[in-house]
Amino acid sequence: MAKLRRVFFVGALLVASCTRGPISDHVTLAIEKNDRVLVTAQTFFNDEDISTNARLSLLEAGRFAALNGTDAWSARFARVTAEDESVTFEKHGGQLDRVTRSVRIPSNQLQQVFSDVNITVSILNGPGWRELSFIPGGSIRATREQHRHFEDALVSWSGAVARYFVAVDRLYDYMNANPQRAPALFTAILQEKSDEVTDAVAEEKPLVDHVTAAMEEIATRMDETEDGASTFAEEADLIYNAFPARMTVTLPGDVISREGFGKELEIEPIQLVESITGLEGKWISPDPLAALLREQPPTGSAMALIPRRSSSFVNSKDIADAIREKLARPRTYVVRWRD
Repeated sequence: MAKLRRVFFVGALLVASCTRGPISDHVTLAIEKNDRVLVTAQTFFNDEDISTNARLSLLEAGRFAALNGTDAWSARFARVTAEDESVTFEKHGGQLDRVTRSVRIPSNQLQQVFSDVNITVSILNGPGWRELSFIPGGSIRATREQHRHFEDALVSWSGAVARYFVAVDRLYDYMNANPQRAPALFTAILQEKSDEVTDAVAEEKPLVDHVTAAMEEIATRMDETEDGASTFAEEADLIYNAFPARMTVTLPGDVISREGFGKELEIEPIQLVESITGLEGKWISPDPLAALLREQPPTGSAMALIPRRSSSFVNSKDIADAIREKLARPRTYVVRWRD
């Protein structure tokens, strides 16, 4: 396989999995001591990677709505009684790049901001502490067509991954019988420059070709989902994430406890590529595909030192179910702090 085809594969997979949409939102909830919350919603308009007319139309419609006050955040903030309010529009070259809307509201109005999505928000007061909780229900952000499109794409993609596992299993059987050849074969898959690759014996080439062809099929099937207004990755977020934006919480006191949140008090959109690579080691180890997705892929020699484990007894349903499980979000997000 030519180096150019490897570059195409990695680029296609990363674009399919990681590219942010033409419109993205970031909301900050700054909890204040006087039983007030400053809610700031930033909407970003991304001109890059607009590869289809559908995505361009989505971007233009979003800009029009933001400028005319008919976008989702204008409607959400209109439902509350703001004590302070501000709106800032940022343009570049005459095009709207960002809208920042802020409202300061009483804490008991926070639920009204999110009343159009399936999220329950509350702030409780206790002796010396306060607590913020989000209880998300099932997401209602995706359309029926997006649900159908995502499921069809997931089934197709999972079938390609199952074939990849079979190809890797055959290759690892050969490597285990001929361990001295593992560095050269991993090098061939990772497309490093090595004199060893050109010396591969005849029976090794089909094994390597089957693995790399299977990886290209995965990339192709993911790339085929990029012909509409939503990508495979964006649809995953719409379907499995009830939150309409990346959420950041800031507090006026020290954190006592948390649930659902990670180290930072943030709720991130679903990252499909992280969910996929999070399955590394479940059925095969090491995973050449996951290795290629890393910022700094390991060398073939380093891969050869990792104990090999593989299975060909996995089907597309197993893989799709595992992805769905990885995409599931926490049932609650709760943080308590000293007041």
